[in-house]
Amino acid sequence: MLIKPNVYADFSAQTFLRSTEALSEVLRAWLEWYPEKILFGTDSYPDDTPLANWEEKLYLATRTSREALALALTQMIRAGEITRPRAEELARMVLRGNAMKLYGLERH
Repeated sequence: MLIKPNVYADFSAQTFLRSTEALSEVLRAWLEWYPEKILFGTDSYPDDTPLANWEEKLYLATRTSREALALALTQMIRAGEITRPRAEELARMVLRGNAMKLYGLERH
């Protein structure tokens, strides 16, 4: 689906459905093909009461997301697929830049 021009991938729900290692494998595959279409988010949680314990859920989702992204990028660096500066650029894109661009929030 990511090949379509209007499709983006938000991996927030996966933070609760996959281990950090499994999520890093998904992110690595996405990063190899469509890094400009990956979005970081923390708003999804498989629960009937979305506001219950939201602080803990936000913390866990954020930590898992960042750890999985770091693991994916580290593996890509070690495999010689990207450089450290490119990994830093990809991290900024996923964690902030892609959403800003998609929603027209870029600074002018």
